[in-house]
Amino acid sequence: MEDAYARSINEVLDFFRVDPAKGLSDSQVALHAKVYGKNVLPEETRTPFWKLVLKQFDDLLVKILIAAAAVSLVLALINGETGLTAFLEPFVILLILAANAAVGVITETNAEKALEELRAYQADIATVLRNGCFSILPATELVPGDIVEVSVGCKVPADMRMIEMLSNLLRVDQAILTGESCSVEKELESTIATNAVYQDKTNIIFS
Repeated sequence: MEDAYARSINEVLDFFRVDPAKGLSDSQVALHAKVYGKNVLPEETRTPFWKLVLKQFDDLLVKILIAAAAVSLVLALINGETGLTAFLEPFVILLILAANAAVGVITETNAEKALEELRAYQADIATVLRNGCFSILPATELVPGDIVEVSVGCKVPADMRMIEMLSNLLRVDQAILTGESCSVEKELESTIATNAVYQDKTNIIFS
């Protein structure tokens, strides 16, 4: 369910056919695990540096600029130009392409590092209600529809729609996702906007 934040609590519970007092049954867990998969970020092998560099030049505009640099150099040589004059324009074009490639490689490298940091930030365990009893399970075994209990100081084991609060106020730190400098307040009410950004999904707690 992609828009759980815009649905009422009962709509979310009905969608997953879960009893909030008992949680999922073993058969439901097995079915949801088969349909939705495990609660893990996809494993991706690190892209070799040379592939990252080549990827920056696999673009039509970049290829056109390389061709323009080559044509400029050939024309300069045909016209008998020598010294810096013959190489200045091609050199400037290639310098711009090299700078563009460097920025692209740095950006993609930082993105891969950010994904690794997200994996390290994930919770290892979760307190889950199944078959009417709470138990502590590896967070990777969570499935959509699970009733999960979180408390102060806990890492959130998965992105979850809140269905009950046992305190008057709940604030969570989601800076790693949204960049917000302060913890944000959460509530149970559904969000009106169906295309809400993360900051507006006030009934969702993020892992």
